Amino acid sequence: MTQTTVPPSGGFVLMIVKIALVALAVEIFIMLGFYWFGVQLANWKFALLDAGLLAVIVATIAYFAFVRPKDRQIRAVMATLEEARLKAENLARFDALTGVLSRRALLEALHAEVERAKRYGSALACLMLDLDQFKTLNDTYGHQFGDKVLHRIAQVISEHCRTNDHLGRYGGEEFLVILPETRIDGAITFAERVRLAVAETCLDRKEERITVSIGVAEWRNGDGSSRRLIAEADRALLDAKAAGRNRVVTNQLV
Repeated sequence: MTQTTVPPSGGFVLMIVKIALVALAVEIFIMLGFYWFGVQLANWKFALLDAGLLAVIVATIAYFAFVRPKDRQIRAVMATLEEARLKAENLARFDALTGVLSRRALLEALHAEVERAKRYGSALACLMLDLDQFKTLNDTYGHQFGDKVLHRIAQVISEHCRTNDHLGRYGGEEFLVILPETRIDGAITFAERVRLAVAETCLDRKEERITVSIGVAEWRNGDGSSRRLIAEADRALLDAKAAGRNRVVTNQLV
């Protein structure tokens, strides 16, 4: 999105100059009128000085009476628009419920990381995570509790991410973690840490807990788009679900 900018004040300065020139022209016109009708002015230099002072006075009054208030109004409006733009941008970039990246921002980050891996030949892996039996938990305790669980688990995953990792909500109770500069073995180690941390997390005072299934995939040179990487991680996740849940699965050789 393009950034909103406050218009430069050059237009207002030009307006002041125009007002001053008009006032000066009026004064000179009056002086020429006196001269035309035979009224002799003792000193033309002082007359022109009076004309210049009049122009400055008129311009100053016009500025403080009209231009400056309007300038403040415009700047206030522009500041409000900029604040609204930033809020809209944050809403589009971050998931409102969990606070992690939205699906759109997540896919943009993955595309950028894949392009970087292609360009520099660097390692790249990603994790697809799905909360086990989340629908049962929702049906038992209600959707508000389910929302709190999603937020809490997002926090747990985020605590294990590095500053250059990307964590986002892919959809529903699914999360995606992008791990730049990471090979498949390192991604599996990371996934196991996350899986154990989630399983040990107490969700409420009743000590209700939830587990997570994780599919791991590594981008390889020549694999093509980010869509293929997600598809591989998703297939590994389905295998983890089919194998009994609460486990990490990869379809690639370590």
